[in-house]
Amino acid sequence: MRITGININLKLNVMKKIIGISFILLSVVLFSCNNDKISVAEDGTLSEKSAEITLSEVNLEAATTASEYEVEFYANAEDILSQWWRIGKRWEWTNKMHYMSRQCPNVAVVEGETDSYPKTITLDYGDSTVLKNGKVLSGTIVIEISAPRSSASYSRMVTYNNFGIDTITIAGTSLITVDRENTAFRNYKSDLTITLDNGNVITRSSSRTWMWVEGMETTDDQTDDVIHITGEVTATSGTDSYKKEIVDPLVRIGDCRYIVEGVVEITLNGTLISTLNYGDGECDETATMTNSDGETIEVDLFNCKMKENQNKNKGQGSGNQYGNGGGKGLGNGKG
Repeated sequence: MRITGININLKLNVMKKIIGISFILLSVVLFSCNNDKISVAEDGTLSEKSAEITLSEVNLEAATTASEYEVEFYANAEDILSQWWRIGKRWEWTNKMHYMSRQCPNVAVVEGETDSYPKTITLDYGDSTVLKNGKVLSGTIVIEISAPRSSASYSRMVTYNNFGIDTITIAGTSLITVDRENTAFRNYKSDLTITLDNGNVITRSSSRTWMWVEGMETTDDQTDDVIHITGEVTATSGTDSYKKEIVDPLVRIGDCRYIVEGVVEITLNGTLISTLNYGDGECDETATMTNSDGETIEVDLFNCKMKENQNKNKGQGSGNQYGNGGGKGLGNGKG
């Protein structure tokens, strides 16, 4: 009986070690931007802080782009919004394919006394308004339009009040100007405070430009929308300061949930920590991150996780096969 007990104990110890090693290996494979603490590869080639910042920026880019796309549509639909508001008719999208289950935000319009300006449009998404691509919006966006579009002083001031996109909460303002010569060009200057679901708070200032490349003429069809985004971001998270620069334009298409193309570089306290490549124009959930050691790791954009280091590069071409997961709707940001 004594010998049998020793054998059993030896077997149990071996099994525990195997399970422990397996757990460590699994922790190394995945990094989640929603976790309070992100696991680190044992060889130190990808630091915990670099992974956390890069994944947070993946999440924040998706959130800010989605919020700007909402603003673009409603600000540019101000004429019909005002007409409906004056006759007491509730605003609804002519085609509900942009939102799930025929949802849309509640819209309120307040007009000024001089030629209806300044004009304030309030979008109330309630506790949950779901986009066709699956993103969940909540809270409110307030858009203040200074003057008619034909005026030289035309601008928009956007205020986010406890505005949520999935698990991210956004507060702050964006000043939007439209180029007088090329109305497809918009400049966003934003100062935002963003809270992640793990409680981390990021203060983020950015100067970004939107250029409508395709789709402005077809206001009732989002599937042909192609938007190029350039610019840079500076942010503070705790005691760390980092900068993100878009070195190749980010491409947003239709109702696709993801950025489908473009390259960004992220520097932490003045040191380059990662280069993120969103791909070659296909609407898929994969990007690649190259760290400062030259190692390339795939990023799962849907779950915001690092995949196992496969040491392979994702295509960086500028292909034109803009697949998307959206349908027809009254297009955002037209005109």
